[in-house]
Amino acid sequence: MESPRMSPFPKHPHLELLPEGAAFLADTATLILADLHLGKSAAFRAKGLPVPEGENARDFGRMLALAEKYGAARLVIAGDLFHAPTGITPELKSQLAEFLDTLGVPVTLVLGNHDAKLPVIPGRLHAVSRLDPTAGLAIIHDPAHASGEILHICGHLHPVVRIPDGRRTSLRMRCFLHRGEVLVLPAFGGFTGGAIMKKQPGDRFFVTLRDRVIELADDLL
Repeated sequence: MESPRMSPFPKHPHLELLPEGAAFLADTATLILADLHLGKSAAFRAKGLPVPEGENARDFGRMLALAEKYGAARLVIAGDLFHAPTGITPELKSQLAEFLDTLGVPVTLVLGNHDAKLPVIPGRLHAVSRLDPTAGLAIIHDPAHASGEILHICGHLHPVVRIPDGRRTSLRMRCFLHRGEVLVLPAFGGFTGGAIMKKQPGDRFFVTLRDRVIELADDLL
């Protein structure tokens, strides 16, 4: 890609991959993120593990900065905005309310497997199982649920690519994975792990290099 504002998908010329690890539909100014897992550290602390606090505030701040930078008129979370019921603390609910007030645009949550664990989705969120924002494009959470010959924007896998730089050393980077009819977004949450993707025929991997999104050449994998 010559620029983070250029789409690598000919059938979807308005779809952009952003260096911050999100996607953007330029024609509708829709910002798309996946896998924040808000409340994850609180869920660990509830089990007695000494996990530091503060990741929720950082992630809310990153989302606000991203929405402002790209002039988003709508925010879509492609699943797993939340981590677990034990992580939905009064503090998180308050932070979410403040975030939504400050953001000032509609937010749609495409329910992920972790969101489905919650008895009630907190905040003023429009929760759906699938979103079809424009012709030939769908937003779901799990790539396994993709169907039909359209591009599906997904999360769930937390993709990471491994780039060998020696016999025993390698660089691991969060990435976008384009596989068949699915585009898997990297996990956006700062306290969220990743899984190394084993390359399959036809796979395309995109990573952030400084302030640009670039496609990795096959000989790097």
